[in-house]
Amino acid sequence: MASPLVSIVILNYKRLSALEQALESVVSQSYENKEIIVVDNHSQEEVAAAIRRFGRDIQLLELDSNRGACGGRNAGLSVARGEIIITLDNDISFLTKDAIEIAVRVFRENPDFHVLAFQLRDPVTGELRIREWCHPKDWRKFSDTQFATHFFVEGAVACRRIVFENAGVYFEPLFVYNEGWDLSLRILDKGFRILYTPEIKVRHLMSAEARSSSRSYFLFTRNYVWITYKDYPIWAGLCFLTFRLAMMAYFAHRAKEWDNFSRGLWEGISGCRNIKRSPIKKATMKYVRELEKERPNIVLRYLRHVHVPQL
Repeated sequence: MASPLVSIVILNYKRLSALEQALESVVSQSYENKEIIVVDNHSQEEVAAAIRRFGRDIQLLELDSNRGACGGRNAGLSVARGEIIITLDNDISFLTKDAIEIAVRVFRENPDFHVLAFQLRDPVTGELRIREWCHPKDWRKFSDTQFATHFFVEGAVACRRIVFENAGVYFEPLFVYNEGWDLSLRILDKGFRILYTPEIKVRHLMSAEARSSSRSYFLFTRNYVWITYKDYPIWAGLCFLTFRLAMMAYFAHRAKEWDNFSRGLWEGISGCRNIKRSPIKKATMKYVRELEKERPNIVLRYLRHVHVPQL
């Protein structure tokens, strides 16, 4: 289709001012064939009143409990009708009015790619947000270059509908953090491909209300264990988890968050008994390793964390 229906699913949790900025950037898009869905994760705020001034066509799903980033997005995906589905967090907004047009065009020009990862920029400086750069290339050289990747930020991504129909949706037990990595592995395992698309630029406010620094040490650690157990072949999983746990231990030591790190490790290990293993294929793991060959060396990555901490 020349102008397919595009669904924009905005996940909201508190901070109405951020939601209003996100909505303003979406309703002002030049692309006309779109539907807008706001999923409120039980903010207990006047969300309906806040979005009313942006038009009566915006669909609001008010959840009766906080289902986390995974459950909230899944609720929006369940009602989205578009051939292309864009998921935004409430603290993410488009920087240009033709972002959706660009997404439709890039999908049309790249039929072998099924997911578009956006470029995230700082709301104050306008510069690339290195914090969210987890792509397997050097951000200093490739931030403005289109390339195949295995990573996307869950609240700043466009997917063809067929991706969710075949690879499934977000794994809700994760609640929040790393849910995109789990889904990206399943996406790649189904033969779909992810394209970093710097033409689509978004502003990331990084909502403090939706994040707790202490909670993140617990959830990141726990979720790394669960993703390893759920998605990885044994040897590849051991390699993946060893590096991630060492990274989290470093972060925890720096922030004096050993209790939350230990709690996450314990709940991760003990919770594996409730998770069904479905490791990705060897061919998928080989593809991931090929992408990883271009990742910057460990020294450069360490220096990035020194100046721009991930947590």
